[in-house]
Amino acid sequence: MVILTRVTQLLFLLFVFNACATPMAPTGGPSDSTGPSIIRSYPENGSTNVKTREVEIEFSEFVNRNSLSTNLQIEPDIGIEYSLSWKKRTLYIEFARDLPDSTTLLITLGNKVSDTRNNTMGASLTIAFSTGNQIDSGSITGKILRADNGKGIEDKEVFLFESPYRMGDIALYRAESDTGGNFQFNYLRDTEYIIAQFDDRNRNKQWDSSLERIHVFEREVVNLNTLSADTLLPMYITEEDTLEPEVLGVGLLSNKRLRIRFSEPVISEPNPTIVIKPKFDVDSFKASLLYISPSDPSIAFAQSEQSFLEDSSYSIEFSNFSDIEGNVMSGQEYSILGSAAVDTTIQRFIKVDPINELDLRDSVVLYYASPITQRVLIDSLRVIEGVVESNSWPRINVSNNRLVLQADPEWKDGVDYQVLGWNPKTQRRILIPYVVNGPSTWGSLELTRKQSTIANPTNSADSTTTDISKALVPDVRFELYDTKNSIIREGSFSERGIIDKLVAREYILRLYIDTNNNGQWDEGKWNPYLAPEPMIIRSVLNIQAGFTSTIQFSFD
Repeated sequence: MVILTRVTQLLFLLFVFNACATPMAPTGGPSDSTGPSIIRSYPENGSTNVKTREVEIEFSEFVNRNSLSTNLQIEPDIGIEYSLSWKKRTLYIEFARDLPDSTTLLITLGNKVSDTRNNTMGASLTIAFSTGNQIDSGSITGKILRADNGKGIEDKEVFLFESPYRMGDIALYRAESDTGGNFQFNYLRDTEYIIAQFDDRNRNKQWDSSLERIHVFEREVVNLNTLSADTLLPMYITEEDTLEPEVLGVGLLSNKRLRIRFSEPVISEPNPTIVIKPKFDVDSFKASLLYISPSDPSIAFAQSEQSFLEDSSYSIEFSNFSDIEGNVMSGQEYSILGSAAVDTTIQRFIKVDPINELDLRDSVVLYYASPITQRVLIDSLRVIEGVVESNSWPRINVSNNRLVLQADPEWKDGVDYQVLGWNPKTQRRILIPYVVNGPSTWGSLELTRKQSTIANPTNSADSTTTDISKALVPDVRFELYDTKNSIIREGSFSERGIIDKLVAREYILRLYIDTNNNGQWDEGKWNPYLAPEPMIIRSVLNIQAGFTSTIQFSFD
């Protein structure tokens, strides 16, 4: 009898616990891959003259309640506390006191609200209703793009504050950019707003100047009194990586060969330096970079000039390694113990640079695993110029582990080349085809600015006419990048510019007005407000051989 009572109590506790937790849908049947949707709401979307304190939202299936509580947004901030409760698939939002009169309230469920199987809604949903006799209809749309390539940035938060803004104000409305960088505010009342972008790390809808970096639009104030729908010019954000690469580990593969692991992918320019200092010796020696791993660019291999001594202590100083953003390592030290292991590295082909395309005076560099000591690598090299094979190219030299094939004196325009290198590991040749980027593959780009005009009235004794003349405007700076974000050309012009001798391929073009003449684009400031310098980005610009592409643009 006692045992039965305890079991009954346990079953009761389990029942209470399950009633409080997120309900789970029955198992079995076909797998569920669809997120929840809203079946009904009270008040309904678009309702007016709403007097209730409670909002009901019924979903198509059981919802992960934690995902909803972190993705629920009620706007504008009316300063009234509310509580959430559930009954099966229905959410109840109860406000602590009456809602203010003549106010349009927005209840937004973010796209990360999910069901109990973690299937998300996929798109945000908003229920709008008014305590007055009409729904506010103002809207603001805009875009947030990367300043280096013009691509949209997802999940960037944009905030609207009451005008004028005072430090510590809580934002009235919040929006978030989609995969294309687009954001939109709807159901806004007709008034003036202060608009800004920052990532709200502590989720309080306030800008914390010590924690959150803020970005400004081309206008600080958006006025919906005169125009109920407004579209902003794109905001460009520089998401700069300013951290230099770090050495995370160094391993000795032999008494001369090092394996170096960095915190991020690195490149071999500009001239990296590795200096090795024995702990109990004043004489230091160097190691030369062999190659950066093609499969993992955060791994590099180097060869020491002298052998390490087993169990001896060494300090290795690394400098001038650069990451892909151009941050150069200023100098870092790493300590290791020497090794007497003999180098058993199998000589083999690693990579070639450049790949597929040659400019007229480029050199072809074949990288091998170890310093080149075998004459066969040079003797077996072949170059096929069109259909003619050259058994002995006149300009070949060896630099450590690199076989360098130089142009003689330049590659022939319009001729395809094939380089045949030797791989000692497979005992086979490697075929490396090339196309030469010469005049036959060049195109041009013409940039033409559409000038704005201003009216200058002239008051003379015999004339009251209005003289329309071109406004005086500063020069436009241009920057042309390849798809790897390496700059190809840069310069400035006033009304029309020509960029010629461009290889037919895809580019990224940036045009901006350097208003403060500091030689770079500036994204503006928040306090005091300073507008960003006007900029236009063409993220996909195709140049065709033998043609001049024309781009007409205006910053208006």
